[in-house]
Amino acid sequence: MAEPVRVTVLRHGEVAGPGHVFRGRSDPPLTARGQAQMRTALAGRRFDAVASSPLRRCREFAEVYASEQGIACRVLADMRELDFGDWEGLSGAEVAERAPAAYQCFRSRDDDAAAPGGERIGDFRHRVQAAWQDWLAGTTGGERLLITHAGVMRILLQHLLELPALSLYRIALPEAAQFQVSLLAGAAPVLLNLNPCADSC
Repeated sequence: MAEPVRVTVLRHGEVAGPGHVFRGRSDPPLTARGQAQMRTALAGRRFDAVASSPLRRCREFAEVYASEQGIACRVLADMRELDFGDWEGLSGAEVAERAPAAYQCFRSRDDDAAAPGGERIGDFRHRVQAAWQDWLAGTTGGERLLITHAGVMRILLQHLLELPALSLYRIALPEAAQFQVSLLAGAAPVLLNLNPCADSC
């Protein structure tokens, strides 16, 4: 009988620069606190496979962590964050003040919604789900770790749990938040743990 695979999905920790802004293609490094947050979130864990977004706030930590575990880190290009276009580096409040109609449309999570010059939500959803399926193809049993971004995590939670798009903003995913899911071929995914409070170190 096939064994389920357990996947931990971890958001990167604190990064250099302002907090609570749209940060997609921009790529500041982790702070020392951000690295400590991720270490705390993964304390005592062992994994059979590690994968990461290509952005340095995920990849640099993932490569070091995987090396310490004696395994390779697979970089998944399509697990990068949503491209926020002209809104990159702005806060939600700033965007809402400058372009209230566009911001409201974006918050609807409609597939055609996008920041000006940015990526469509539907395209983002498609690439994340395809990358997830490709990474897990043929996998049975074991423990896997994916280090990525809050936006990617919301897309995955929506996909795995069949959640309505508007519900995703009701899930808090702060720095170094994580969830664990059990996957077994032919069965519905099971959410084992959702821990959005890993930023207490």
